[in-house]
Amino acid sequence: MEIALEATRLFCGSCGGPLPRGTQKISRCLNCERARVASAVRGLLARPDVLILDTETTGLKDAEVIEVALIDLQGVVRLNTLVRPKKQLMNPYAGRVHGISLRDLQTQPRWPEVLPKLLHAAGDATILAWNAPFDARMLEQTSARWGLPHPKLLFVCAMRLYARLHGRNSFGLHKAVLAEGLEDLLTQHASHRALGDVTFVLELLKHVAARPAPG
Repeated sequence: MEIALEATRLFCGSCGGPLPRGTQKISRCLNCERARVASAVRGLLARPDVLILDTETTGLKDAEVIEVALIDLQGVVRLNTLVRPKKQLMNPYAGRVHGISLRDLQTQPRWPEVLPKLLHAAGDATILAWNAPFDARMLEQTSARWGLPHPKLLFVCAMRLYARLHGRNSFGLHKAVLAEGLEDLLTQHASHRALGDVTFVLELLKHVAARPAPG
């Protein structure tokens, strides 16, 4: 029986090492996958046309953007603003997470004022975001609520890229910060706020890019 198992065992397509038993298809071992992720991150961080974006919203489904931040790879802030929503309704859970109240938003610019600034700041950049599909959907959904056309931005999901380091498809941003030993960031920047979270993403990716190549 042991011989039969060995005969069907798969091996890493990159380094040739054995993959865990039960692997169903040809793939890379975790060490090779981590090396590929680190290389991909280094490539992104070397590009002049990459920006990092984060949003805070009134909820998860029928929601609007109420804060958006955009920085470049040097940490320079391109945009950081609260947004007064059209629908004055806040999901209680979302409010507890980011700490933004409807009262905080009453004197803030509305989305028709913010969107042109965002599009100008983003230009033709590639946008990195943690859980990028969510941010992209929230931006488009907010524009739709105001009856505004919303040009497609080119998003890359930093979360999915990072999660591959752990053989996963998703990974919480703050858990990733802790996993990388960067917990000091959580005391230096506001968690679950757009500007704080884009800073976490930048520092996290820089840390991943600095990983030594496997021996």
